[in-house]
Amino acid sequence: MKVWFASVGFVSPWLLWALVALPALWFLLRVIPPAPILRRFPGVVLLLGLSDAETAAARTPWWLLLLRVLALTLVVVGFAGPILNPDVRVSGTGPLLLIADASWADAGDWSKKRARMVSAMEEARRDGRLVGFVDLTGAGAKDILLTDGADLTARITALEPKAWEPDAAAMADLTTILPGESFDTVWISDGLARTGRALLLRALRAHGQVTVYESGRGLLALRPAGIVDGKVVTNVLRPRTGQAVQAEILAYGLDPNGVEREIARQAVVLAVGEGAKSVAFDVPGELRNRLTRIEIAEQNSAGAVALVGDALKRRKVALIEGSGAREGLELLSPGHYLREALRPNADVIEGSLADLLPAAPQVVILADVAHFAPGEEDALADWVDEGGLLVRFAGPRLAATIGIDGASGALLPVPLRPGGRNVGGTMSWGEARAIAPFPEGSP
Repeated sequence: MKVWFASVGFVSPWLLWALVALPALWFLLRVIPPAPILRRFPGVVLLLGLSDAETAAARTPWWLLLLRVLALTLVVVGFAGPILNPDVRVSGTGPLLLIADASWADAGDWSKKRARMVSAMEEARRDGRLVGFVDLTGAGAKDILLTDGADLTARITALEPKAWEPDAAAMADLTTILPGESFDTVWISDGLARTGRALLLRALRAHGQVTVYESGRGLLALRPAGIVDGKVVTNVLRPRTGQAVQAEILAYGLDPNGVEREIARQAVVLAVGEGAKSVAFDVPGELRNRLTRIEIAEQNSAGAVALVGDALKRRKVALIEGSGAREGLELLSPGHYLREALRPNADVIEGSLADLLPAAPQVVILADVAHFAPGEEDALADWVDEGGLLVRFAGPRLAATIGIDGASGALLPVPLRPGGRNVGGTMSWGEARAIAPFPEGSP
């Protein structure tokens, strides 16, 4: 109810002073007329004993008084001309400076804020006032020009909120280029507290009256998503905690055809006084790898969207060993330490090469694999040519395949020379080798 009354204005508010007379009217309606003077007349004796079919109350009933007073109140309010959500007129005679944050927090109701700026500018022009305009998220104002405002309509109409916030240094620089004369300010604010805001506000108040417009709509934002206990977790934030808020958090990802679709949905409730709430999505690894963004439903701003990067994805790594480890000798297995190192950050799949390539792994690791089944080497070479990453680890089995003329192939980084497997021998290149840089145009 408080908000409803705050959004009502009156064309003729001075008529509301008539409501002050309502207590006097109530008193007058309750006044009882004086009793009639008693005059004795002999003929009245003939009327004694007769009854009157209709009677009148000595006092007006309270409910009838209340209805009459309410009716008069509505008449007074109606003549005052009530208006829902009135435009507050910017009064003044000197120059007017329009300032807009135009940040991501303004995006939800930007059309109303832009209309308010246009209305304030047109009012100033009709009053013959000079007008200036500053976009705080723009490239930075070098100078503030106070003109008749003829060129500002198109500029304000084309203005759109940015995905970032005003810079504190830019607001500090703005205080140094304010006009030296007195002027009033209309500040279309996003309602977020930030460094440099108080300094600019003090500088503007030193030049004249400052009117700040902020949205009453609840603002919500998301923190970047992360992985906690295998779940995708993000935090919902809000600057105003005066009332409870419920929102829907949506997770989007790509389907097998590359079309973005909703993958998961979570409802979150922020109680009174609660400024942040954690939201967790427990989705399978395959779906998590397809996530592209998380957003708050019905919140049209960059702050309500958290883009999902590669940090949340678990890459599929195919691990192939030359042969299985003997029972009780797992620590001597070629893939044991690779498997333990990869499992915290990747999904390790194992099996034959023919079974793993159709699963579309991001990386294939050959742990001391010396021989391939028929057709597997050609299939693996084609997979590498299409952008796959192949990592090979050498060991005794691979060294045993090196003949007198050495060993070479499309899946070996360099020809292997014959000789003993020792430092400086066949399997040594003199210094540790690293992965070569990837060309700019590579997959």
